[in-house]
Amino acid sequence: MKEHSNSRIDEFRPDLLALRRRMNGISQTELAERAGISQGTLSKWEQGLRPVTEEGIEKLAQSLNCPVSFFCQSERVYGAPISAHPMYRKKASTGQKVLDQLIAELNVRISHLRTLLESVDLRPELQLPHYDPDDYEGEIAQIAANVRRAWYAPSGPIPDLTEYAERAGCIVVHCEMGDAKLDGVSYQVPGLPPMIFLNRDQPADRMRFTLAHEIGHLVMHPYPTLHMEDEANQFASALLMPESDIGAELRGLTIEKAAYMKPYWRVSMAALIYRARTLNRIDQSKYEYMWRQMSFKGFRTREPESLDFPKERPSVMPALLENMTKNMGYSLEELAAILHLHLKEVVRLYGLTAPNRPSLHVIK
Repeated sequence: MKEHSNSRIDEFRPDLLALRRRMNGISQTELAERAGISQGTLSKWEQGLRPVTEEGIEKLAQSLNCPVSFFCQSERVYGAPISAHPMYRKKASTGQKVLDQLIAELNVRISHLRTLLESVDLRPELQLPHYDPDDYEGEIAQIAANVRRAWYAPSGPIPDLTEYAERAGCIVVHCEMGDAKLDGVSYQVPGLPPMIFLNRDQPADRMRFTLAHEIGHLVMHPYPTLHMEDEANQFASALLMPESDIGAELRGLTIEKAAYMKPYWRVSMAALIYRARTLNRIDQSKYEYMWRQMSFKGFRTREPESLDFPKERPSVMPALLENMTKNMGYSLEELAAILHLHLKEVVRLYGLTAPNRPSLHVIK
């Protein structure tokens, strides 16, 4: 038992303690109070200035609602993704604490993905090409057109953008982003497939545009640039609504026509209006008039529910989890153990069904 205790102390990662605290959205003061230790001691444990005690590890795990093994992982801790870099996200109302909480959860999800990928061999069917916008002198639409060609996408609307992204090797995950006020972020971590995390609380049209926006970052932005957000928006618009396919339809656009086009093109009425203006299919006065109409009808807050279409559903992440439980024979409790969280939290993060209900079997 003594050997085991020393091992846990030796493997304890101070940075993972700080990560879990941020994931819980609590301060050092709050955690110290929960765990019944002084804030000074906690601060020194988080900074690695004082060795943690066996009793301390147990108190921390209990206070942060996680197994002790969470603090002993070998996983790296990553900062904010490029696509959510504070310099480029105009989210002044989002506090740093909220953003830190989201980044901590994304770190845990990245760790889980690495674990789940150990037992499979994922091979992309399509390419995820990379282009430097400077090489195209600002012609972002040409980059989007190149991506569509690389994916052998047909003319017109892309029926399921999530499927194309996954076939190109991306891992798409829907998750709660709470008060972070972000629609999505993406990560390119060495040794892992590109990852796109989408806010699951946004409507389907906005989610598709966000996905296209994040694909734009993965294709064009290996590091932050001054115009990266505008470029990603231009890419998303051109990827979902190529000028050669939609240009003629946008001529003389009206609110009624935008409503008619929305379910077919699977983008918002707002995106159609903006696209019509950028392609000069409507003039500035018509553009401003349409926005006034959208505001008057309340469509800038919520477009008509009758025009809603189903959200696209990622398939790779659910398949990775199913591989562990069905093919590899892991129980949900064992799955939670290798993910270094309690079962209840794993169920919440991934929408699994907790094993507390009797299952019915059909007898033939």
